Amino acid sequence: MPRRASFNDLFTSISKGNIEPVYFFYGKEDFLMEELIELLRAKVFRTKEEARDNFTVLFGGTGAEKSISLGDILSAASAYGMFAEQKMIVVREFDKIQKPKKDFQKSTYQALAEYVQHPLETTVLVLCAGELDKKDLAKEPFSILDSVGYEFPPLRDISGFADDYAKRLGWRLTPDALRLLVMYAGSSARDISNELQKLTLYAGNREDKTLTEKDVSEVVGISREYNVFELQKAICSRDLRQSSGIALKILEKEEPVSIVNTLTVFFMRLWKLHSPVLQRMSEQDAAKELGMFGGQAYFLRDYKQYAMQFTPAQLERALVALSLADQTLKGIQPPIEHPLLMLKLIREILS
Repeated sequence: MPRRASFNDLFTSISKGNIEPVYFFYGKEDFLMEELIELLRAKVFRTKEEARDNFTVLFGGTGAEKSISLGDILSAASAYGMFAEQKMIVVREFDKIQKPKKDFQKSTYQALAEYVQHPLETTVLVLCAGELDKKDLAKEPFSILDSVGYEFPPLRDISGFADDYAKRLGWRLTPDALRLLVMYAGSSARDISNELQKLTLYAGNREDKTLTEKDVSEVVGISREYNVFELQKAICSRDLRQSSGIALKILEKEEPVSIVNTLTVFFMRLWKLHSPVLQRMSEQDAAKELGMFGGQAYFLRDYKQYAMQFTPAQLERALVALSLADQTLKGIQPPIEHPLLMLKLIREILS
């Protein structure tokens, strides 16, 4: 059976340098997977130069320009790195890779099994997938990865996760603050972590390192109002219903052209973050390249996580949809009622 890993236990183990050559992460809580990937990257590479030349991200989804195969993954994993002790390969949407042709299925899956049993010690291979049911897990290639599998189902102990995450940031939450945070931020690990990072930034250099109910009320309560930033988060969560509802609420107080312009800037930044040139930049230079100055630079990490939810092809389609919506608002395309335009736009972005 796959391991229902304790995120904290796995985080602690990797932090101590106990790194396995192959990981198979799957489940709904993709944020926890991304946290572990970033930690692995920091532990595997000693310098940014090593990471630049030896960190590779592959996409298995059909939205990519060319969906990769299992053979592509094994070939990349079996190659040695450049001027570094190790290399790291992350495969996103592993559940959507090309299936081997019938004549080659047996040999391809046998090759995967052999690699899992005898992996290249200089490669750290991380395979990531979404939610999988028992029937999926019983089939190849997933059944082959049983011994290296870690499942990340929806959070059950939301309060426990929030409390532990605050401690990792060097802070503690009062009981009332914890209760209010969970009520406002919901059950998503990504949302809770984002709100906690805002809270610690808001609290600044407070000596007792304690976050109070008042802090949560002033920071998180305000941030949960309907605004374009909440719309961006809902879109990146691929929640069509929530995205549509927030968009319609925003329309009650903002002009649609403002929403479209803000989303265009947002998706253009996500598209740029896939550029190898920008990925090699320091965070400070990358923020400047994206037009994020002053306090905005703090949210660069959020943008990087959001960018990981889309392939370049998906981002390009979103930008085309936003351009057509802009043309409609300017009268270049046939007119359409604003609520219908917004609902159509959200659906096309998430298609």
